[in-house]
Amino acid sequence: PGQSETSAGQKAPSAMPLPLLPPAEQCCCVCPLLQGVQIISCYTVIVGTLSMLTLLMGGFVEKPSQSETLQGIVIVETAFRSLAFFAGMKGLMGILFRDPRRLRLLMLYHIADMLLYFVAFAVREGGACRELANLQSLRRASHDLTCGNVRAALLLELAVLESLFAYFVYVIWSLVVRMEAGEFGSEDAELDERPAPWIVVGAGDAQTLLHENRSR
Repeated sequence: PGQSETSAGQKAPSAMPLPLLPPAEQCCCVCPLLQGVQIISCYTVIVGTLSMLTLLMGGFVEKPSQSETLQGIVIVETAFRSLAFFAGMKGLMGILFRDPRRLRLLMLYHIADMLLYFVAFAVREGGACRELANLQSLRRASHDLTCGNVRAALLLELAVLESLFAYFVYVIWSLVVRMEAGEFGSEDAELDERPAPWIVVGAGDAQTLLHENRSR
């Protein structure tokens, strides 16, 4: 038999499929992935906290220039972003315990937030001319502004924010991929990049942290 044939009972190793986009090695070209995702998680917690306070304290301001549909979109956005508190805390716990499952929840939240923002953009873009006319009738906007100017500003805002949050998703995904590959498997490695141990959310995570401390 030729040397190219494999021995009986043995299988040729299957090649691992490579991702279309290679995972990042750093965040913003200067920050380690762990620290970058930690910053993203902290930002997400702050957004969730502010959204929850807005809901609890009734911080919505009625704007006569806005349609009822647009006001409803604002309420839905605020209610959804109150979940950012829990998503951000899950991200911090994922970094603490090197758990990619928790980090995936943070990534899924940002993907859903991007989709929601795109829907909100479509509503704002459709009602931009009417809202501008209402603002001009109330003398709260300059008559030099045109509907095209407002729509261009909304489109620019969409491009900037969607690009930023798409990069957030990419950085989180990169850390998940590298964790699952075993690059951050040791809890003793890179101790300086670990968040403070008091970052806990929910009874389940608190019990996990207590169990981890007792087992050491």
